[in-house]
Amino acid sequence: MKETFLERPEVQKLGAQKVAILQELAEKAKGKQPMELLELLQTYGEKLTGGNAIAPAERTALLAAMEESLEKEEKAQFQNAIKMLKIMGKL
Repeated sequence: MKETFLERPEVQKLGAQKVAILQELAEKAKGKQPMELLELLQTYGEKLTGGNAIAPAERTALLAAMEESLEKEEKAQFQNAIKMLKIMGKL
């Protein structure tokens, strides 16, 4: 059986509370358009950090949660949006 992102060691290191937040995010992200996903990303980023700067491990887990919830075509759009944010220095 394929390991889900929530079972990955780097995600488990975040702790049970943050894993629960990521699981909730993955569920809410299903069927959303890329711009809606970015809004969810911002909201859940704040939940993960309590409003503080997001740690690289948390950011990686957050992006994995969102990406895993998408269908193949949506994943490509999401990956392109993430690339654009990185180029713009916003991620």
